[in-house]
Amino acid sequence: MIRERIVEYANSIGIDCIGFSDIFFSEFFIERLKERKTSGHLSGFENSNENLRVDVNRLLEGAKTIISIAIPYKTVDVDKTKPYLSKSSFGIDYHKVMNYKLKSISEYITNEFKGRCVYYVDTGCLHDREIAKKCGIGFYGKNTSIITKKYGSFVFLGEIITDLYIKRDIELESLCKDCTLCIDVCPTKALERPYYLNARKCLSFITQKKDIITDKEMEKMGLRLYGCDTCQDVCPYNKKVKLSNINEFYPKEWNFNINPYKLLNMTNKEFRNLFGLTSAGWIGKKKLQRNMIIALGNSNDKEYIPLLETKLDDDYLKYYAEKSIKKLRGD
Repeated sequence: MIRERIVEYANSIGIDCIGFSDIFFSEFFIERLKERKTSGHLSGFENSNENLRVDVNRLLEGAKTIISIAIPYKTVDVDKTKPYLSKSSFGIDYHKVMNYKLKSISEYITNEFKGRCVYYVDTGCLHDREIAKKCGIGFYGKNTSIITKKYGSFVFLGEIITDLYIKRDIELESLCKDCTLCIDVCPTKALERPYYLNARKCLSFITQKKDIITDKEMEKMGLRLYGCDTCQDVCPYNKKVKLSNINEFYPKEWNFNINPYKLLNMTNKEFRNLFGLTSAGWIGKKKLQRNMIIALGNSNDKEYIPLLETKLDDDYLKYYAEKSIKKLRGD
C-alpha cells in the first residue's frame, strides 16, 4: 500500500520512472569502485572513498530503503555544425528541478507515513547510476549510462533514503548484447572496455576540468562547449525515445544557438543571468569562454580570428586564443 501510494504521488508531480531497493551494494560494485580509484580513472568530482559511497546508514541511521527517480531531459536535437552544449545543459539547471521533485516526495513520505528521509541529486557520495540499476529504473549500457525503457539514457537521476521498508524492484540485466557502437565512436577511447569508463579521458570531464587542456584534448573537443553526447547519440536504445515532459528543460535561443561574440564579451552579471541558470554554468564564465575559443579554433572559420585576437590580453584566455589563431591561420 505504501509503495503504491508513493508511486501514485510521484506520478502526480510528473515522475513516471521510480523504483525501490535495499541499502546494500554488491562486492562486485565495491571492487569496481576500488579499481577505478587505484587506476587513477576517477574524475575527481566524485567521492574517492568507496566505503563512504556504500554506507547508507551513515547518511540516515536506521535506513531500510533507497528510492530512485529518473526525469527525462531530451528536448530538441543539437546542431553540431556550430559550438554547442550537451543536451543535459539545456534549460534550467536540473539540480533545481530534481531537488524540488525529491523534496516533494520526501515530504509526502514524512507527512503520510511518518518516514524519515534524506535525498540527493548528484550532490552526495552515493552512486546514482548503481542505485538506479538496483531500483530497476534501467540497465547499464556499455557506456556506463543507465538506459530506461521510455527515455533511453537521457535522464537525470536522484535518490531518497528512508527508514521505511518498501517492497523492492527487480534489477534489470543489460540488453546491449554484442553491440559496441558507443565504444567504437568514443572520441578519446575513454570507454576502455564494456561497462568501464576512464572518466579522466572522457570529453565531458575535459570540458569541465580546471587544468590545462592539452593540444590533443583540444582537437578531440571539436565544437563541444560542455559535455559530450557522442556515446549516447549512437545508442540504439536512444532512437525514437520519448521527449521530456518537463518544460524547464526546453532551451532558450541563447543556449541553443550560442553567439560566440556575445559569450566571449559577456559581463559577469550577464553570465549569471543566462548561463548561470544552466547546469553548465557551474564551471564559470572563464572556462566556458575557454571552451568557446577552442571550438572556434576547431571551426576552420578564419572569420573568427579578429574575435580571438581580442582575447590575447586576457591572462587566462590568451593561451587558448593563441593556439586557436595559429590553427585557423594554418601556422
